Amino acid sequence: MVFLSTGQATSLSKTEDLLETVKKLQKEGSLEPQIEDLIHRINELQQEKRRSSVELGEAQALQEAMNQELDSLNDEKAHLEEVLGKKQEALMILQKHCQEKESETQWLNANGQLQEQVEDLTNQRKDLWEFHVLQQRLTQEISTMEHNQDQLLMERTLLCARLQEVEKRLQTAREAQNPLGNCG
Repeated sequence: MVFLSTGQATSLSKTEDLLETVKKLQKEGSLEPQIEDLIHRINELQQEKRRSSVELGEAQALQEAMNQELDSLNDEKAHLEEVLGKKQEALMILQKHCQEKESETQWLNANGQLQEQVEDLTNQRKDLWEFHVLQQRLTQEISTMEHNQDQLLMERTLLCARLQEVEKRLQTAREAQNPLGNCG
């Protein structure tokens, strides 16, 4: 790519002016008196050419520097894209790890609830066992009380029978003491 600086454009314009002047002088036939002007113009054109060459060199150096900077930026872009890819991969791994930890936490929570349920069931079973033992004791005590009641009823019956027998004896003894003395 070639850049035309303002100096180059001016130089080109001056060269065209010089050619026109030379053509005019040729038509008029008077080239000699203006040779100094032509030498002066040629010197100006050479200076313009040097300045244009310097500007062109600077422009080319600038273009080269820009190309190097572009290459550097492209290298940096490739490096950053590589870093981004690695970071995205690490992020995906971390997200997966977090999901696994969350699942594990949910499992532990569920496991904790199961443990609580097992403890509740164990306590209920213990209560049922204690109730069963108490029921058996109560049944035994009731049986013992019924047996004692039966014994007491039998003893009462025996006591009543003895009491009746004692009363009969007493009456018989009274009648024997007052055989006819109480008749009247």
